[in-house]
Amino acid sequence: MIKGIGTDLVDVSRIRKASKKWKDRFLEKIFTEDELSYCNLKNNPYPHLAGRFAAKEAVMKALGVGFPAISFKDIEITNHSGPPGVILKGRARRIAKKKDILKILVSISHIDDKASSFAITE
Repeated sequence: MIKGIGTDLVDVSRIRKASKKWKDRFLEKIFTEDELSYCNLKNNPYPHLAGRFAAKEAVMKALGVGFPAISFKDIEITNHSGPPGVILKGRARRIAKKKDILKILVSISHIDDKASSFAITE
């Protein structure tokens, strides 16, 4: 049974500008080490970073809460093989458990200077 949905759209240039302005401070506040490693393997990491940012926002909306109730790093977007996955940590995990959410599906897309994501909680 679907318990929540969320979507988000991000300008890739916004992530690029914040990354260049605040350097590692911004990236390390938003993304986990594994997310940064994955994105930095790409020729242009910014669409992938923006996609993960959008996915984190979409997951927050699907959980029915937002920042600062949940830290961005409490939601990790994975790409081991196949579609992206979600790992919840800390407060995000506690909220999901309280709402009896057992599964989160997420989709990410990016084109030109836009990245979007859609999340469903079950």
